[in-house]
Amino acid sequence: MMSRNMLIGAALMLGALTAHAQTASKPVDTAQAMRDRMDRNLDGKISLEEYRNAMIRRFGARDVNDDGVLEGAEFPKEWLAGADVQGATGKVTFEQFVVELLLVFDSFDLDHDGLLDAAETAAFAGARKNQEESR
Repeated sequence: MMSRNMLIGAALMLGALTAHAQTASKPVDTAQAMRDRMDRNLDGKISLEEYRNAMIRRFGARDVNDDGVLEGAEFPKEWLAGADVQGATGKVTFEQFVVELLLVFDSFDLDHDGLLDAAETAAFAGARKNQEESR
């Protein structure tokens, strides 16, 4: 017969596994989540600088071996929706990543004012979602 402590331990493990599974399958950001994370001056828009800085922080956090290259699972392809930086090598260097950030931002900044407004951010979030779903 299982002891009470064993039952509690099993329940905690099951809860942790369920939480991990939900996190692993968590969809990419919504437009609101992107604004919440990137809009540092709280003007309701994402500037190129805010976007670039947020993505550079994310690059550093994902580059677990600190080699300046994201490859395989380190690099979620939806990060640069609309760009094909992985190409034949299946990886992206920091330098490539920074160049592609500007190209991706510009492709969603339809009025070219250097800011992603609500509609532009929604289009960007939608493209990222489509890219994620194509994995």
